[in-house]
Amino acid sequence: MNNLPNQTIQDVIDAELHARPYLTLGVNQRVFYFAFQTGEQSTENEWSFVVDIMRQSYGWTEASMPSDLPTSPPRFFMYEEKGIIYRYERHSEFASLAIIFTNAVQKKGRKPDYFPADGVTKIPKDVVALFPGDLIVATWIEMSADHRSLLPADLETYFQHDNFAGSFVADHGARVYCSMKLEPHQKGEFAFTRVLVQNLGLSEQRTGRLIQRLLEIETYRHFAMISLPMVNEIKPQLTKTENLLSQISKEMGHIGNTEPTEVLQHQLIQITNVTAKIEKISALTSYRLAATKAYDALVRSRIKELRETRIDNFQTIAQFLERRLVPAVRTCFAFQSRLEDVGLRAQRSNTLLRTRIEMQIQIQNNALLSSMENRAKQQLRLQEIVELLSIAAITYYLVSLLSYLLKGVKTEYLHLDRDTILAISVPVIAILLFAVLKLVRKSMDKE
Repeated sequence: MNNLPNQTIQDVIDAELHARPYLTLGVNQRVFYFAFQTGEQSTENEWSFVVDIMRQSYGWTEASMPSDLPTSPPRFFMYEEKGIIYRYERHSEFASLAIIFTNAVQKKGRKPDYFPADGVTKIPKDVVALFPGDLIVATWIEMSADHRSLLPADLETYFQHDNFAGSFVADHGARVYCSMKLEPHQKGEFAFTRVLVQNLGLSEQRTGRLIQRLLEIETYRHFAMISLPMVNEIKPQLTKTENLLSQISKEMGHIGNTEPTEVLQHQLIQITNVTAKIEKISALTSYRLAATKAYDALVRSRIKELRETRIDNFQTIAQFLERRLVPAVRTCFAFQSRLEDVGLRAQRSNTLLRTRIEMQIQIQNNALLSSMENRAKQQLRLQEIVELLSIAAITYYLVSLLSYLLKGVKTEYLHLDRDTILAISVPVIAILLFAVLKLVRKSMDKE
């Protein structure tokens, strides 16, 4: 368990719940938003860069810099001055920076001048080139209190193509049109996806939440698709590994139970190599595929929160992403499913092969034990034969000694003749020797 005091834990939990408050915005806003893949650890360079960018925008000097700026990298920071809002957020693997210009959308004649040529020049030029991370998301949002009903032909002026989405959102509180296609700006090196918002009367709080959701959709849909190029690159390796595993499994089916253990061990080495390749692919892709699953769920959640209603002649944001994001995400999920399946197949083949090797070794051990048992029986029989021969030899020598002994005894002292005595002594001596041998065996068995 955490060793922190309960009150401290409570403070941490409470701070996390309120760490990223929604924006409070008016109806006229120009938003430039960037998300950079930076890894899981925030760095001093990252926060120092954000401070330098704000210094350029606000014209700060050392003396005029706010005294309450964090000295260490914060997870969330928002600051407003001179009609410019900076919003910095630190997430698990990326950092985001939103630069919001309030009351920046001017009118050109009777119409709002959306996405003007000089709009991007207000952004510090180093914001993308020098930020410590890889740029993944760049979005430009224009919002004003514009009640005109726009047609697809009208939007082609702003989006420079005819493949976009549009819908009523927030219970008809606004119209949102999204290009979702990078469009290089004619002034500057930036390329943005563009979003046009017609605010039809949302409050400042609801406007801030709407902008936040649109930015999150842009962010999460981009990060959900990061794994697609990786999957397409690694897919041939997985296919090759699947084919190799199928070949090994087919060869295993032709191996009989009488095959030498060396053949099975060679197959086991091949299976082990395949398993190692699968683990390598899994190590390269597991984090990214898990992130794709999480980001896809977040995109779906944020789209649901928009509460879209269809506008005639336009596809909704949900429909647009259903046709384009979902197939890409499913490709990643299919790859993950294939990877898990081939991993299980390799594991089953490995287990089966090890079982066959163990059975083969067991059969060999049983054969060896049987051979040793037969040899022991043969040795026992040979020992018994030797013992019998030994009894015969000892009997022969004892009878010979008895013969010499009887030669020294006079005949009149013997009740039987010498040959009869010797004949009777042979079985008696043999029986006595056999009995003594049995007693010795019993004594040895007890020990």
